[in-house]
Amino acid sequence: MTFQPGSPTSVLTQDTPLSDPGPLNPKPVHWFRRLVGGNTRKGVAWVYAALLVLTAAEYPNWVGILICALGAGVRFWASGFLRKNTRPSVGGPYAHARNPLYLGTYLMQVGASVAVGQWALALAGTVLFAVVYHCVILDEEEKLERIFGAPYLLYIKRVPRFFPSPFRPSREQLLEINPVTEHLQFSWALVRDNKAHPWVSFLALIGFLFAVVHARLNWF
Repeated sequence: MTFQPGSPTSVLTQDTPLSDPGPLNPKPVHWFRRLVGGNTRKGVAWVYAALLVLTAAEYPNWVGILICALGAGVRFWASGFLRKNTRPSVGGPYAHARNPLYLGTYLMQVGASVAVGQWALALAGTVLFAVVYHCVILDEEEKLERIFGAPYLLYIKRVPRFFPSPFRPSREQLLEINPVTEHLQFSWALVRDNKAHPWVSFLALIGFLFAVVHARLNWF
């Protein structure tokens, strides 16, 4: 059977990007969710980065660095399984949580704050992240449901949205969602295609924090 986007009984038999057919019966979206959508998260990220720079007053500690490194590792791991708009990604971290890239981003954000002793900023960032990315994830879930149909609904049923479960679905259950066995294996080609550079971001972030704190303690 050929896969038809949005079909409740579709079976995935192709590996080319699928377009979003759009909602058949568009539902009104809350004004706040529309406000948060788009590039709002980028603006929030810049504001958070500015606050981090302005409040950093001690050299990065190992606890924060390790949390930040864990986030970079999760993002790198996920990038080797992410297939955009072709089939549901179910391998690697996607078998434990549906949004591992966002989880990795969150860990890097919190880790950076903890690294310079700004626990209050880490808490505030957690609340802000939860509000913004909850809306972003809801929009993406609606889009992916339209594209993939029944397989994605099955994925939602079996894998948690954000907080990873230590118990992943069985191989057979994952193949019910995406029947291509190769997609359960890490792919360096996908890392390249997804332009994933989390370790570069991690090193740049920690190095920048060291530089900011050094300048503040010695020059100002």
